[in-house]
Amino acid sequence: APLNEKAVLAGAMYITGKLVVRATKAEINLPPAKTELTIGRSDPVRGVFPDVDLTPHGGDTGGVSRLHSRLILQGEQLQIEDLNSTNYTFLNRQRLQPEQRYPVKSGDEIRLGLVILEYL
Repeated sequence: APLNEKAVLAGAMYITGKLVVRATKAEINLPPAKTELTIGRSDPVRGVFPDVDLTPHGGDTGGVSRLHSRLILQGEQLQIEDLNSTNYTFLNRQRLQPEQRYPVKSGDEIRLGLVILEYL
């Protein structure tokens, strides 16, 4: 018999946790019930509104791209991917290759341009 589909759906996983801006200790709660989140800075003129907007956290001066990176939940593993950003995405001080996914865990440092975040 196949797995109980209701049980599988009931256990649907979403991205949880929060990002903490190192410079200000500001906590950014992640939008609920998502399996994929874009991180960047909003540009109303171009109609770009990432799920996590770093504009109020130094995104403009810190060189954060409009769509800089994204978090993706694959199974139970959270991953981060750089979206061909201008100033790169770093995970624990390692520069990420664009469009490749890297595993993220609680306590990891994520740097977008000059903005340093901690994933908790």
